[in-house]
Order: sequence, then C-alpha cells, then structure tokens
Amino acid sequence: MIDKTGGSRGDFVKSTLDNGLRVVTCEMPHTRSVSISVFVGVGSRYESDEQAGTSHLIEHLLFKGTERRPSPGDITGTIEATGGVINAGTEQEMTTYWCTVVESHFLESLDLMIDMLRCSVFRPEDIKRERMVVIDELGMLDDYPNSKVDALIDEMLWPKHPLGRDVGGTKESVSAITRDMMLEFMALHYNPSNIVLSVAGNLTHDGIVREVTRLCGDWPAAEPQEWTRFDHVQSEPQVRLEYRRTEQAHLSIALPGVPVNHPGQYPLDLLSIVLGEGMSSRLFMEVRERLGLAYDVHSGVTHFQDCGAFVIDAGVDPKRLYDAVRTILDQVDGVRDGVPEEELEKAKGLIEGRLLLRMEDSRAVSSWMGTQELILGNTFGTDQIIERVKSVRADDLLKVANDVLVGQRLNLAVVGPFRSGRRLERILTL
Repeated sequence: MIDKTGGSRGDFVKSTLDNGLRVVTCEMPHTRSVSISVFVGVGSRYESDEQAGTSHLIEHLLFKGTERRPSPGDITGTIEATGGVINAGTEQEMTTYWCTVVESHFLESLDLMIDMLRCSVFRPEDIKRERMVVIDELGMLDDYPNSKVDALIDEMLWPKHPLGRDVGGTKESVSAITRDMMLEFMALHYNPSNIVLSVAGNLTHDGIVREVTRLCGDWPAAEPQEWTRFDHVQSEPQVRLEYRRTEQAHLSIALPGVPVNHPGQYPLDLLSIVLGEGMSSRLFMEVRERLGLAYDVHSGVTHFQDCGAFVIDAGVDPKRLYDAVRTILDQVDGVRDGVPEEELEKAKGLIEGRLLLRMEDSRAVSSWMGTQELILGNTFGTDQIIERVKSVRADDLLKVANDVLVGQRLNLAVVGPFRSGRRLERILTL
C-alpha cells in the first residue's frame, strides 16, 4: 500500500512507499524538461572524525560505475547524449543527486539514478583514483582565500563539531577511508526511509510513483541514523587570522543564527536582505557605493536542524581592512535600532519575487520539494511561505536583531597579509 497526500494539478503531491521512501512531485505542463532529484539524509555532520569526508567520497564514487553501467561514461554519457545535465553535491545535512532531461528520456534517466544508488560497485581501482581526486579538490579549495576564510569561520562558529569541518574532510581522513567503511556507511544511511525522490515536470504523480515502485519497491526498509547535536554557547568575540601575501584581504564576520523552523527564521532572513543581499542593501550602499571600501560585500543566512549562522563576507584592500570592519559593524549595529516599514516591505518583495521566478524552472522546483520534505518532513507551497514572510512585522526584526546580533558572539576571520589580530580584537570589543 502507498500512502498519498497532496492536491490537484500543479500542486506538490507526496506518496510514501511501504519501505518508507518518499516520492514528491509537481506537475509542470508548461515545460518540456523533467528534473529528478534524490535527497539522502546524510552529510558531514553525521560523520565521526575518522569518517570525515565519507559522504563526499561516496558521492563521487556513485558516478564511477554499476553492474549494468560499468564505466563513468556509461553514467554521465547516458544523460549528456540526450542534452541533459547530471550532477551531485554533498552538504552538512544532505547529499543530493540530480539530473534534468527532456521529458521523453525520463524513464531511462530515473532507472540510471536508482541504479547508481543501489548498484554502484566501488571497485578498488576507482576508490584509489577518486581518493586522489578528492584530495586534490581539498587542496584546490585551500588555495583560494575566499574558500579558506569560509573554512576558518566555520571552525569558529562550530568548534570541535562536525559542522566546523570541511564537508570533504581532510587529506588524512580521506586517505584512511576504506571500501568497507564506505559500504558500511551506505548501509546505515542510504536506505529508503532516509531518502526523498523529487520529480518536477510534465508527468503525472501516479505515473512517477508507479515507476519508482517498480525500481525501489523491493529496497529493504531500515531505520535512519541520528546526527550530532550542537549545544556550544559562545560567550566572547573571537578573531582568527591566516597570513597570506594576497592583494586583497578576505574577511568573514559571523554570528550564531537560528535553526530551520525557528520563529526567528523568516525575520532573520529578511534582516539579511535589508543588511546585505542585493545592490540596494545597506552594506552595499555604504561599504561599496558611498565609501568604496570593497567591490563585493554581502550577507547570508544558514539554517540547520538545530542551529544556524548569520554571515557577512567581503574582499577589501588590506590597507582599508580596519575601516571596512568598523563600517560593517556599524551597519550591523544600526539594524538593532529597528528597520523602517518601507525597507521591510521592500525586503519582503525581494523574497517573494525571487521565489516565484525560481519556481518557473523544473530543477528549482524539484530541489525545493525535496529539501523541505527531507529536512522538515513536509513540502510547503510557495504561497504558504510567502504568507509567512508577509506576516513578519518590524517588531519581529527588532527582536531577532537583538537576539542574534550580539557583540559577545561576534566572530571575525581574515585571510590576508596580517600577522596580528589585536587591533581587530579591539574593534570587536568597542
């Protein structure tokens, strides 16, 4: 028996197979593309120190061959020969495999995606080769100052916790991951009750479920695994530097945020838009347009299941670093005094417009459905989210600003030609 919930044509519809696998769909009759996304509820925060990088390495190896498709070309070539795109990504709380193809190639593409998940062979020679590729990828990211400053700020926000590690692990941990470790890890986490399959395109829900049942109905059920909670509370501001002889200083200012589904989630999202998202935001207008301190300055918000982050990034001339940090902190302090109604309404309009424009693309719709179902256990329509955003009041922004943007929880990371952080520490404590 398959449990089905959902609405009419154009709505998000969900069915749950007997083994726990969730299938969410959205019928999009106006498009010729179909996007298939498979969301697995596992990522770097599920890994011990010894397992660090396992989720990411598995993601790579699922593209190397199955029993029916023994080579990487048999996998990617199947999709690309039709003009489609296939890719994957590993994050802290999920691993995603996706493809977008022309509607007429849906069946063979779905078969391929499930084949990768269930029948990848993990040949020793592929593991050896891909291990080196991943280690090279880690080294490449370390070469980029903007990536390095992101890594530093994560370590500061989530000290001694999997969230504070690079999603790809370290050279040492990846070098020690064995085939048996990966197969055991997959047996724990790659099971139907921990997977959401999301499809958007000009196809019917019942037709999609019928094909998924044919391919996955015999997949044995299993219990999903727990993740490591984060309960550290920061009590004083922190500064971390990494000296590099760069032409530009890369800085990141971050504060602990709020988890997904927290009452402050949408107020904090709106606060980020007011402060640093877009070319009309406060940070852009002050730091770039008025003072010319940076080419790029922006803010962003991350929401995990039990915690989150509010982050501001910028790249500046090293001679103007201190002015830039002071100016950014002044703008952060300014929103703690409140946001005018007109500015709040503008931020709401930005969220609504960007969300509605995204939903014209089958890939974005597939991602939207799968992410929500995996993390929240439900798929909310765009109208529901827009209504929640519109219900946020200026008082809500004021509250979250004074709850989150707290001086003793400031973190500042800088990659550039600096050896001492004392002056920056004084700025943070003013």
